[in-house]
Amino acid sequence: MKWEQVKNWPWKRIAMGTAVLTSIVASTSFGTYAYFTSQVEDSSTFAAGKLEISLGETKARFQAADDQPFLPGVRFEKTLTVHNQSDVPVKYALLAEKEGGDDIVYDRLVVEVRRENEGGELLYHGRVSQLTLANVIIPELPKDASDDLHFSVYLPESTGNEVQQKSADVTFGFLATQQDNGHYFAQGGPVMTFTPQDLNGTKLVETLRMASKEAEKDSVTGLTFVLEEGSYDLSDMKLPEKVTWKAAPGKEGKVVVRADELQVSNAAFEGIRFEGSGTGLYVGSNVSFSGCTFDGQFDAAIRTMPDLSGEKTLEGLTVKDSTFAGAEAAILLDQTIKGAFIANNSFSGVQHAVVVANDRETEVQIVGNDFANVNKYAVDSGGVQVGDGIEGFKETSEENGDAKKLALHLFKADLYLEDNKYD
Repeated sequence: MKWEQVKNWPWKRIAMGTAVLTSIVASTSFGTYAYFTSQVEDSSTFAAGKLEISLGETKARFQAADDQPFLPGVRFEKTLTVHNQSDVPVKYALLAEKEGGDDIVYDRLVVEVRRENEGGELLYHGRVSQLTLANVIIPELPKDASDDLHFSVYLPESTGNEVQQKSADVTFGFLATQQDNGHYFAQGGPVMTFTPQDLNGTKLVETLRMASKEAEKDSVTGLTFVLEEGSYDLSDMKLPEKVTWKAAPGKEGKVVVRADELQVSNAAFEGIRFEGSGTGLYVGSNVSFSGCTFDGQFDAAIRTMPDLSGEKTLEGLTVKDSTFAGAEAAILLDQTIKGAFIANNSFSGVQHAVVVANDRETEVQIVGNDFANVNKYAVDSGGVQVGDGIEGFKETSEENGDAKKLALHLFKADLYLEDNKYD
């Protein structure tokens, strides 16, 4: 369900106070998504349950300490209480939408939302304009329970004079569904949104430090970084774990990350374009790429992270629905790795698509990839090449009318190939 479908519902509005210099006139709304809930009365009668959330007050006012005017860097604070008055536990999402005013203010507004109090669990930190897609989910609010959500709204200190005497009207909203509706509000965990200006210099270091601190909390299953269109230089950095990096909706392929020896473990990337040279990304365990583009003069676009002790086994690399161009080796597996899955990718102008170059145990599934435009070898393992120049090579063989998956054991590497394209 889209926000456009929801905003015309009978929302309950709560008037906010205005500020002096550049103002935000905000109202708070709530709603429910009535995913059908029923219980059996007898063999032929069903009664629908009630799904309802409400706010704990009829008026709310965002205000800064000592009633300071709305200037860059000054935070306007408010704690809102969300009550679950339903018959069942619910999960709910945070939303925001521009109701009126000037884009120049709205596009710069930042909000931080924490659960319970100012120092509580981080739910969202980023642009108000990105809090519009039900992308911040509170996974459980029991029946008759309530949540205190602390909102802090501000303009970044870097905001210039162009916003003077401008204003923006914003609606903050809450949208709920019953907890077992698995297909609605699929994403959970804290969300942070960024522009290239937000991830630059000392701000980048502070953000990554904050993300690492949040990820260490036992209650946090993972953070989501939503990146706006533009270029981000993360070269030579070790990124925090338990973070999903994804392009803002509609900006897939337009979010460019400079990746020169970028180190990642326990992380995911969606819709990101990677550029650079040398080794692009060193990957540890549990790293996934989906819908990404790798375009640069890479020696290796993706390479397994070396283990100095020689004892660690990596696992859980997934590369799917992605595009590789211009690399010597697109995916280089030169360390022990189990459970690597390479599926539905296309390779163009690369010398070798998948290279297994180690003398240790390695398990790789290679399914549904397009190797037609690989310059040399689709799959290369220690001098044994598969998929190029082998007359009559096929991934499947007919045996008693049944197609068999081709499994190769090359230099301790188990490779499983199916439905790939070579010409």
